[in-house]
Amino acid sequence: MTLVELMVAVAVTGLVMTLSLTIFSGQVKSFKRGQETKESQETNNICLELLKRDLAQAGWSVKPEMGFFFKDGGNSTADEIYINDTTLIDLNSQNGTRLMTQADGCGGCAEVTAGSGSDSVTVSRLDINEDPTENPPEDFRAQKTHYVISDLTSLVPGVNKIARITTSAANPLVLDRNLGGSYVAPAVYYFVDTGHILKRSDRSSGGAQPFAANVVDLQVAYRDMSGNWYGVSGCAGTGVGPGGGNPYCSMNPFDPYPINLIRLTLVTRTADPLGVRNDLKYCRPATENRSAAAIGSEECGFVYRSYRVTIRPRNTGN
Repeated sequence: MTLVELMVAVAVTGLVMTLSLTIFSGQVKSFKRGQETKESQETNNICLELLKRDLAQAGWSVKPEMGFFFKDGGNSTADEIYINDTTLIDLNSQNGTRLMTQADGCGGCAEVTAGSGSDSVTVSRLDINEDPTENPPEDFRAQKTHYVISDLTSLVPGVNKIARITTSAANPLVLDRNLGGSYVAPAVYYFVDTGHILKRSDRSSGGAQPFAANVVDLQVAYRDMSGNWYGVSGCAGTGVGPGGGNPYCSMNPFDPYPINLIRLTLVTRTADPLGVRNDLKYCRPATENRSAAAIGSEECGFVYRSYRVTIRPRNTGN
């Protein structure tokens, strides 16, 4: 073999190896994306099932007006969900059965005895479920993201239906905002943080806990008994009813009682970017009333998947 022939053989071998490595690298990336998509699908189906269960059961052991609350994120951020803690009352216990037969029909509530409309609310009891194993009671505890929900359905400027507790096991409850209504109950809180993690917080979680990773959007659209939709694409403003030519983006004042259908959407993306930022196909898609990501932004260059479920609440007034 001459030197020229040897050099040609080495060059051909190098070319073959380069092509083989390129194909292998592409196959590995494709396999990894497929695995990420499969894991994301499995995780988010579980998340949706839990959210579906919580929303379907919302209103259990409390007044229908305090079953849930949706905070609209507008066209640029994710929505937030607050649901009364349906696990608070256990009918397998004597206390649970007795509490559910109370005259006020709100076994999972505490009555507001003073301070309604302010950020310091006195309640009839801190220990709602009367669980002797909880010391101090866990029903109203100051956690980073522990909220309460009230039965407020009137429109009062500066007064809210949900508020975060800032002091632990104390009466009155010190809150981060003015809270209206005659009854309050512990709430479960779902939101997407800035790190693209879906988090969940309740009365005993010790603050917001990671629920699912690589979640970039949580959107809620809902319909009332008159057929009016809220939070859908093309919506504008807030109010009750059909809206002024466009559906409202959120019901205001918010009342779960007439809501008979909820449409919930999660949007996820792959953990690793593809490096393609000039193709809308690889940008976060528009969902309900949230706009799609702009081409070239940091939200482009990923593979996105949307997961949607519809829910009919069972315990509100519809």
